[in-house]
This record gives sequence, C-alpha cells and structure tokens, in this order.
Amino acid sequence: MDKRNRKRTTGTGTKRNRRNQQIPNHIYLLAIAILLFVVLGMVFLIRRYTPTREHMSLSEFFVLKEENEAAVILNGEYKEVTETDDTIHAIATDQGVYLEIGFLKAALDDGYVYDTTESVLRYVTDQDVISASLNSEAYTGGKARESLGKDVVGSQNGAYFVSADFVKLYTDMSYELFENPNRVVIETAGYEKKVATLKRDVALRRFGGVKSLILKDASKGDQVTVLEDYGKWSHVLTEDGVLACVQNKRMSKTETQTVACNLEKRTYHHITVKDPIIMGWHQVTSQAANGNVSKMVAGTDLNVISPTWFSLSDNQGNIRSLASSDYVTYCHENNIQVWGLISNLENKNVDTTTVLNTTSYRDNLVNNLITQAISYNLDGINVDMEALSVAAKDGYIEFIKELSIKCEKNDIILSVDNYVPTDSTAFYNRSVQADYADYIAVMAYDEHYAGGDEAGSVASIGFVEKGVSDTLDEVPAEQIILGMPFYARVWASSETGITSSAYGMEDMQAFLQRNQATSTWSEEDGQYYAEFTEKGTTYMAWTEDATSLSKKLDVMKENKLAGAAFWKLGFESKDVWQTIENYFK
Repeated sequence: MDKRNRKRTTGTGTKRNRRNQQIPNHIYLLAIAILLFVVLGMVFLIRRYTPTREHMSLSEFFVLKEENEAAVILNGEYKEVTETDDTIHAIATDQGVYLEIGFLKAALDDGYVYDTTESVLRYVTDQDVISASLNSEAYTGGKARESLGKDVVGSQNGAYFVSADFVKLYTDMSYELFENPNRVVIETAGYEKKVATLKRDVALRRFGGVKSLILKDASKGDQVTVLEDYGKWSHVLTEDGVLACVQNKRMSKTETQTVACNLEKRTYHHITVKDPIIMGWHQVTSQAANGNVSKMVAGTDLNVISPTWFSLSDNQGNIRSLASSDYVTYCHENNIQVWGLISNLENKNVDTTTVLNTTSYRDNLVNNLITQAISYNLDGINVDMEALSVAAKDGYIEFIKELSIKCEKNDIILSVDNYVPTDSTAFYNRSVQADYADYIAVMAYDEHYAGGDEAGSVASIGFVEKGVSDTLDEVPAEQIILGMPFYARVWASSETGITSSAYGMEDMQAFLQRNQATSTWSEEDGQYYAEFTEKGTTYMAWTEDATSLSKKLDVMKENKLAGAAFWKLGFESKDVWQTIENYFK
C-alpha cells in the first residue's frame, strides 16, 4: 500500500510540471516579430537591389524650347541651352539641319561672319572669300557661283541659322539627325573617342545605379562612345544620340578611334622679304611731306619704309590718300620697299566699327586699298587699326582675311600692326592674323602713354620682352617684326597732376642738358633715367638712345624674329643707325 501511494503521488506531480512548462505567449510574439522583421528586410533588399524597369522619356531628357528645335551633341558633349539663353542652338526644318550663327562660331568655327545689316554671310578660306545671302540657295566663292539646293542662311524669331550642309563644305565636321525628339550628333575631324561594344542586352540609365530611370533599352553588339568612367559605371553616348549610363561589366574594353578628316588641310601662303626687315614708319601728313623721303632714308639701312598715306575718310570705306609716285620711284631706286599704311585714327568722325562690320563698306575699303597699291606700284600694305572696340572684332578679322586674299593675288605684302598682347586686346586675334597676313608688327612701345595717370617708360626692356614672348604664343617668329620707339617722354608731376611730352632722341638730350639733369642707367628698365625738380614740378625721363635700343635689338635677335621697325623716322639720333647695322650684318 505504501508503494501504490508513492507511485500515484509521483505520477500526479509529473503531469502538473508538464503543464507548467508550456511556451509563454510573449515567446510566440517575439518569434512572430522576428519573422516579420526578416520578411520586411527581404522585401526592402529586393526593392533596393532589384533593377527598376521604369523608363524616362527622351523628351523629358532633351528639354526643347521650340517645336523644330534640335538638341546638339558635339563630340560627346550635350550643348544644353541654358534657361537664360534666348537663342536655341539648332533647328530641324524640311530643308535639313540649321545651326544658329552664334553657336556655330563659338562651338565649331569662328570664321563665319554674318552681317545683320546687309543680310550677308561671309567665310574666308585660304584661297577665296565665300559669300551668301539670307534666304538664298546661291553662294559665291571667287568668281564661281554655286547652289546649295536649299537656303544657305535662314532666320527664325530674330536669330540666324546656317545650313549644316553648307558648314560641312568649309568646316571639317559630320552630323546626323535623329528624331523624337530632334537631336543632332556632330563630330569634328580629329576628335578622339573611346568606343566599346555592349556584351548583352542592357538597359541604359539616366544615372549610374540600377534604380535610375531607363533612357534606352540597348541590344547586344551595339556600339557606344564612352565619355567618362565612374568606376563600376560609365557615361556613354549611343549611336543614335542618347546620353546615358551603363555598367562597365556590360561593355567590352574600349578602343580609341579618331574621326577622319574629310577636307584638305588649308595652306596659307606668305609673301616674304628675302633679307631681315629693317623698316621705318614715316609719318606723312601732307603731300609736301613726301618730299622729305630722301632726308628720311639718308644714312640708314632701311629696306622697307611705311608712309602713313591712307586713312578712313567716311563710314562707307572710302579713304584719303597722300600717295606719291615719285616717292615710290625714289625708294625703289634705293632698294627700299614701300608699304603704304592705312590708319583709322585721323578722322574722328569715322566709326571704324561700322566700316568693318558692314559688308559693302568693308569691300569698298579693301578695293580702295588694292587700287591704290596697284596704281602706285606699292610693295605692301601696312594695316594700323587702333583703339578698336570689341564690337568690331568680327569685322576686323574679316577685313584682314579679305584684304589678304586680294593682296596675295596681286603679289602685295600684307603686314598688320598690333599692340603687345593683353586681355583687352585678345579679340584682335593675332593667331588668325598670322594665318593670313605676311607679317605681324608688334608695337612694343607706349607702355606708359600720353594721357595716362602714371609716369614711366615708353618701352622698358621687361615690357618689350614680355610683349615678344606673348606674341610668340600666337605668331611664328619668322613673321614677327619688333616695333621699337625712336622717342621717349618727359613726365611732369605737380600738385595739379601728371602730364607728358614726347621727345625725339636728340631733342631729349638737349632738354636734359638745358636743365642740367644727370642720367643714370636703370638695369631694370634697360635705359637711362633722369629726374629733376623745378618750381615745385618734378620732371622724369626714361630716355631712348643707341644703348637702350641695343637691348631691344637683342630681344629681336635672341628670338630670331623677322626684323625690326621704328616709330618714327626723324626722331632718331644719327648714331643709332650704326647700332642697328651691327645687328643685321
């Protein structure tokens, strides 16, 4: 009995313990929460890393302002029109693709010049002046008249557009138009691009990353131009003008391709003087002054003289002429070439910008100069256009080009006078001048000029050296003539301000002697300096003489320039010619 009782008691206690060991509710809740967290995490990861199939319309990517506007992709770069830009870059019409003139000049070829006053487009090659009119299929080059079969130039909303097919004739480029939306892909000769092939069908996306919207579904074997490698992704351009991103692992290795040239390379011919040039500018203000030529060249080693014979007389390109046949004959008898100078400074009523920017006026100016050169048997024309405004930059360069074409055809040397390069004179475009003109004369003087508020040298050696160095960045040495001064300035500083007066070499020495001023050599300036005070006014003079001139001639010789020019004849002391001669032996 004791055993039964113990067994029953034991059994009863075991069942009660089992009931007490059942899983609590909070454990169930925790397990459910964990499971839910795992599920949500998996959903998150799937959503995050599963590529989106959502597309972005190309019309959203290429935002076009006008119905016939065409987006432009130039050498892989999307030339987006900014919000503040009033003019679109290109249009697609029933006559083809047309490029806005401003965009054309800035992005492809600055040689196109459009005259809005007379509605004429001009372009100059190495041989001919090409001309076309608004809304005309015809264009001329030299004496030939051609037809493009479509308008060369059109207009829309006050802007002017040039046919891309016309541009192809003179600018080495190719283009292709794609529609929906309009986009034109342009490539220029010499453009180097990295090309790859897609290894499989792939979605090309707006940005790098599988969640970025799809711009194009590309196919295996499609070629793309790789524009920029971001590591795992690259920015590419498709053959149909879509800019997008693709994973690098989906592409083959890139290979470099160079866009072929379709046009012959231009050859610019130059008429040159056999010997190094020793030129003097002769200021001629009247016919009577021509009679001084024998005096001006006596005892010199000049082989070129440039008389200031021609000047603009009105806004239509007419000129005043002081040319003299006797003058030319005398110079030729003494083996001196004559380069007649054309200036824009004599007549203050002339608007040089109007003359240069208006096609018919510019043509008139060119023809007048050529007529004078032929009539008087001139060897050359020297262009001295100074104090130009930026507004004249296109017309000025066009003038140099057009004049050069006619000069070459008539065996006339063309030289162009230039300031030393500065930011404010960059628009004179010396590199283009050098293509067309035979010589570029650097006027390495007027470092400090009349009317300036600071006293200083007319041509310190540092100023000359930098002027030559900067010009050499744009012009070959064999075309550069170094212009040097035969004059200097005396500066007078007082309580009322600073004034200056120009002196020739001998007159400067006489002035200093009268005032018992002592000159000391300035190594920094490469010239002698004198200073004295009288009646509360301080006089300062950086002088020019044979010694300072030799420093400048050293610059010419060291840089192997074409020669030297001097402003102006009659201001020199006689001893400088021996110094000059020594440099040209």
